[in-house]
Amino acid sequence: MIADAAPHGHAKAAGWPHLTMHWAKAMAVALGGPALVTLLAFTSVRTVVPGLLYVVAIILATAVGGRIGGFVAVAASAYPFFHYFASRYDRDQVNAEGATALAIFIVAALFGSEVIGRERDARARAERAVRESESALDAATRLQNVADALATAHAPQEVLDAVLTEGVRAAEARGGLIATLSDDGEWLDVIASRGYDMQFIEPFLRFPVSGNYPLSEAVRTGEGVFIRSEAERDERYPELVGRSQPGHGLVCVPLVGERGTIGGLVFSFPTDQEFPPERRALKIALGRQAALALERARFSAAEQTLRERLAFLSEATALLNSSLELENTLERLTELAVPLLADWCAISMLVEETGEIEQLVVAHQDPERKRWAEEMRERSRTIRIDDEFDLTAQVIRTGEPVFLREVPQELLDEAVRRDPNAAKALEEITIRSAITVPLRSGDRSFGALTLVSESRELEDSEFELAQELGARAAIAVENARLYREAERRAEAALALAYVGDGVVLLDHDGRVRFWNSAAAAITGVREAEALGRLPTEVVRAWEELTRLAELADAATPERARPVTVPIETASGDRWVAVTGVAFDEGVVYALRDVTDEQALERARSDFVATASHELRTPLAAVYGAARTLRRTDIEMPAEQHDRFLEIIVSETERLTAIVSQILLAGQLEEGRVDVTTVATDLAPLVESALESARLRAPDQIELRLGQNGARAVALADEDKLRQVLVNLLDNAIKYSPDGGEVVVELARGHGRVRLTVRDRGLGIPPAEQERIFEKFYRLDPALTRGVGGSGLGLFISRELVSRMGGSLTVRSQPGDGAVFVVDLPAA
Repeated sequence: MIADAAPHGHAKAAGWPHLTMHWAKAMAVALGGPALVTLLAFTSVRTVVPGLLYVVAIILATAVGGRIGGFVAVAASAYPFFHYFASRYDRDQVNAEGATALAIFIVAALFGSEVIGRERDARARAERAVRESESALDAATRLQNVADALATAHAPQEVLDAVLTEGVRAAEARGGLIATLSDDGEWLDVIASRGYDMQFIEPFLRFPVSGNYPLSEAVRTGEGVFIRSEAERDERYPELVGRSQPGHGLVCVPLVGERGTIGGLVFSFPTDQEFPPERRALKIALGRQAALALERARFSAAEQTLRERLAFLSEATALLNSSLELENTLERLTELAVPLLADWCAISMLVEETGEIEQLVVAHQDPERKRWAEEMRERSRTIRIDDEFDLTAQVIRTGEPVFLREVPQELLDEAVRRDPNAAKALEEITIRSAITVPLRSGDRSFGALTLVSESRELEDSEFELAQELGARAAIAVENARLYREAERRAEAALALAYVGDGVVLLDHDGRVRFWNSAAAAITGVREAEALGRLPTEVVRAWEELTRLAELADAATPERARPVTVPIETASGDRWVAVTGVAFDEGVVYALRDVTDEQALERARSDFVATASHELRTPLAAVYGAARTLRRTDIEMPAEQHDRFLEIIVSETERLTAIVSQILLAGQLEEGRVDVTTVATDLAPLVESALESARLRAPDQIELRLGQNGARAVALADEDKLRQVLVNLLDNAIKYSPDGGEVVVELARGHGRVRLTVRDRGLGIPPAEQERIFEKFYRLDPALTRGVGGSGLGLFISRELVSRMGGSLTVRSQPGDGAVFVVDLPAA
């Protein structure tokens, strides 16, 4: 409501006494002047003098009473003049002089009234012009004051304050009110008022533009609405009867800026008003000034907001790009968003493996409330992606943002019904407005960013900013994920590059995309030669290698079963175990060189066969001797009886030795053999071993000790070294079927002691000289004339010598015997 006041009823009533007084004065002058002149009749003056004085009296009466006063004075002058002054000549006749005097009286009245009337009109016009100039100056001054106040106002609130102070003062109003158009142009929202009782304003804080209200009409039509009195207002707008503040004059003008109508301005007055054109123009000018200033302030505020948004987004982008540590980065981002955008900010992520939604981070300006929220998060129910009620699940599922300018109470009530912890949460916080935007990568949503305001409604600009922030956060999350994936793949590739198994990756076209060093070692083909080519082009045996391998599915790679295939490579024949897994991008093959395992397996098989043979022979002898001794149908001489007993004893010892070797080999592999080295004189040890060997050796074998004279004392475990020496002597005797000399030599020098066993037997081929120390390995019977063994003696001997800090080596040529050298540290 707007009102302007100018008193007019009392002025009209006060005009009547003034007019009566004016005419009383005029009549007094018109009658009194001629009366005074008539008194000259009692003198002896000549006629011309009274005549002139009558003319003066007529002119004076005309000046005071206008033309009417002049004619009254003519009448009051003519009769006395003819009766008293003209009678001297002729009382009964009007002579020429009397007629002339009458004419002069009338002309004087007419001329005087005309001249004085013109002068009075000119003076009135001048006064009116002065008044109009003063009024215009006053209006211009008031407008200038408003303009000055608006010029110094930069923020929208400062503009509103200026309009409601200087604007109301310039309009000579009692109060003022400003309302702006809603974004959809359908509503007027009161944003500021002064001089009104709020109980009358609150019902109209928002009202429709289409409504039958003064301000709605002004905004709707673009023209001012001027109401002189409360009665006129109630007649034109009956909807306001009894609902608006009692008043008098009212003015409503639209706020029209450069881009159209932005709202309306109301002035209300303490009295009834008249609104002549100049006053209307002043009110419209005030509205125009207010609109332009408010529009300018809004543009300035929008520009400032845009700068702040750009600065915020720039800072957020820099923050998101500063680190690939996802959780810490997102936590700092949420802290940046509060309280600039909202009171609360949270980021939730979808756990795709389980379909659950996990709140990753939450932020609030108050650290205590943030900790409370984190504790509540731990106690809240688990949210799944298929939850039809949860807002976050809906946003992630649909990929569409949700803006609740005012969160419905029904939504909060339903949340409390579903989760008792929500009731406790709502006791601590007030959710007035909320925004949830998806975090997306392409068409896939993997999380959501939520803003919650407790005290105010979030705006469209903040909704847009939240979407921008969500887009940047999504990029950061995706970059972090890609980095993690790239890092994982790089680590996997690094591991695959150095893993012992060969790894070959083929794409959809069957071309090699990965070929690690182990694959190169197994196939003899370098990585550079294989990449980008078909494997059959670089490995001739590839078809043979992979033909029998059954490909497992990527979902169940553990079901891949290895297939062992022999292949021919540039470095010789190999046994390769192959497994394959097919996945979306191709096929990956794992190759393992199991040549040694195959050889070990063969050696084990040979050992089983050998051990069976070795055990069966003494067992058969023992069994045969025992059965013979148990016979009662024959008479056995005592000498033969003793012979059978000796067979049982010797073969039992042989069985014990074989079993002991097997057990010792297992203990050595498991690290369960204790070796204690002490200073040991080797000469007595060798003599003892030779003496025992002579009892078992054939007659054609000669055993002796050769020593360079120096005492040979080594750091050794005497029992374990005796076992080694016995093994070496047994082998020397066994592999010298034609007889010959077996010599044990002792030598010392350079802190070492050397024990050498030399024979003249069959010898060992160079290619086999290292393999004879392998577990279960035996020379080809064709090279040993059928002489065999368990394949464990030399393995055990080298292991024992190694544990004493020494070494066991061999030198040999086929047919020229063998030399076994035990090298030990000197004591």
